[in-house]
Amino acid sequence: MSESFSEIAPVYDALRPLSAGDRARLDDMLAQVVLGPDDLVVEIGCGTGRLTLPLGRAVGENVRVVGVDPEEKMLEVARRKDLGGRVVWRQGTAYKLPLEDGSASLALMVMVVHLLRRRPSAFREAHRVLRIGGRLSVWTFTPGHVARFYLNEYFPSIPVIDAVRFPSISVLQRELEKAGFAKVSVEERVERSELDLAAVVDRVRGRYISTLSLLPPLEYRQGLQRLEELLAEEHERKLVQRSEWAILTATTQ
Repeated sequence: MSESFSEIAPVYDALRPLSAGDRARLDDMLAQVVLGPDDLVVEIGCGTGRLTLPLGRAVGENVRVVGVDPEEKMLEVARRKDLGGRVVWRQGTAYKLPLEDGSASLALMVMVVHLLRRRPSAFREAHRVLRIGGRLSVWTFTPGHVARFYLNEYFPSIPVIDAVRFPSISVLQRELEKAGFAKVSVEERVERSELDLAAVVDRVRGRYISTLSLLPPLEYRQGLQRLEELLAEEHERKLVQRSEWAILTATTQ
């Protein structure tokens, strides 16, 4: 992850609150697996634990949960929230996980693949730590989501930048299979939400998505100014976000 994650760690949860869609995807994923006592679940790229902590509560006390992230400041926030010490928080990268071979039953990567410069290496590493019959669940946005993202009209470079960062489903399937996964299934789902313009402006100011940190500085300032002017004119306005998810489930053998 870029240094921007270190900078926004203290406000990350406010900028990226857990949504109803996040919880529904988590529940659906867990409904498809059977976890027993002493099984291990790992979230790769856990950040501030916004999803890891609900995951820990959902799987029950007998299932071990580990959150791994390269950014120590994000992990510091996660540890402060984990009052009961439910999760083991470990610093590490997707390319070198601090776990033993075949130790995990379930691995989760949520909005991580677009941050990886060496996806095949990360997928091989996830395969290494999973036991036989283990699962890797990958959540990412589709190229269609990138092309129709609700902020594109304010920041025209977003779809250009993210077209490279968010690969097609077929590319991800091939990479997972080459990493050793025996079976890769795909679910696509569309989620629609209305966002208060004031909240959108606050999030853009905080560069709540990493792409905003990759924009040309002038384009970022101009796009933010357009949003601020729109907010001044129509304070009650809402923007519609249509999220197109690809959820890939890869199984080891």
